[in-house]
Amino acid sequence: MRRISWLALCCVLVLVAGCASPSAPLPDVPSATAAPPPPVVFPQDAGPHDALTEWWYYTGHLTATDGHAYGFEFVIFQVRRQDQPTGYLAHYAISDISGRAFSHQARFAQSASAASAFPLDVGGWTLDHSGSVDTIQAAMTPGAGVAAPFELHLTLQDEKPPALHNGGYINYPLMGGSYYYSRTRLSVSGTLTGADGSAVDASGTAWMDHQWGNFIIAARDGWDWYSLQFDDNTELMLYVLRSDSGETTAVYGSYILADGEVQDLAPGAVVATAVGSWTSPHTGAVYPSGWQLTLPDGAHVLASPQLQDQELYFPEMPGLLQYWEGAVTISGDRTGQGYVELTGYAR
Repeated sequence: MRRISWLALCCVLVLVAGCASPSAPLPDVPSATAAPPPPVVFPQDAGPHDALTEWWYYTGHLTATDGHAYGFEFVIFQVRRQDQPTGYLAHYAISDISGRAFSHQARFAQSASAASAFPLDVGGWTLDHSGSVDTIQAAMTPGAGVAAPFELHLTLQDEKPPALHNGGYINYPLMGGSYYYSRTRLSVSGTLTGADGSAVDASGTAWMDHQWGNFIIAARDGWDWYSLQFDDNTELMLYVLRSDSGETTAVYGSYILADGEVQDLAPGAVVATAVGSWTSPHTGAVYPSGWQLTLPDGAHVLASPQLQDQELYFPEMPGLLQYWEGAVTISGDRTGQGYVELTGYAR
């Protein structure tokens, strides 16, 4: 599992506690059982679940009609805990690649009961889903961490079926279990409005992750996560989990063929080695920067950040959560684009 630490989940609950009547108690994280979990079934499993932790996570690359290049991130977390209202946390970021600037912001919401269907709304930022089409609408407000208050209106359409990682479910005996699938290639179109208030048409390609389950992540764990979209219409998902001491505790990955077939990767099938580092001027964290990856077929590729400073540190909410998530370009034996996420480096 990836994407958010227990610290961030606690922050959500602290903010919403006492603001609404508590939702119905939920069971504790279950112990592992021999019975297999129910399989992922669409379309119902695209929507919200009665689970402790859930998220819908989008990253992508956009090119405006004037040739200006952008990356974007949009995520909604849903957090349920016993005797607490349901908490919602949304992150929204724009990497202005051509302008060499990065903007990011977060919003919270709470509800006495969890959402049971789309659309999801977190402080006016919305996510809707119908069939194989999603819509995202979000607008930043001026403030710290916002180089420009971008507004985004996007429509996303599946080009491939969802890719189920490890068959759709990963069991973690100490932390619970997580359903996990990705929609690895989404065509994107819409508008992006910048600081001057003018909207430009933009289009591109995106990646979406959906995870849910009765799991809790330790506060100081970290991970490196890669979503790579190659120009030959294949994709790679890889994430490497680390303990507080920096030791690798687990490696998971999938390779998605051009026809949509998913191949689960054994640990060590893909080797990722950092080739540089970057020190954040915001948090002082030292992140790896640039990665040489050896693929299962022996091909070598280099994933290079399109912008060094793509750290989400949320100055309007100090101590919430700091991590690096940014657009990368892929070169070498294969070419393409992708996103890399780095957590656990900022303490």
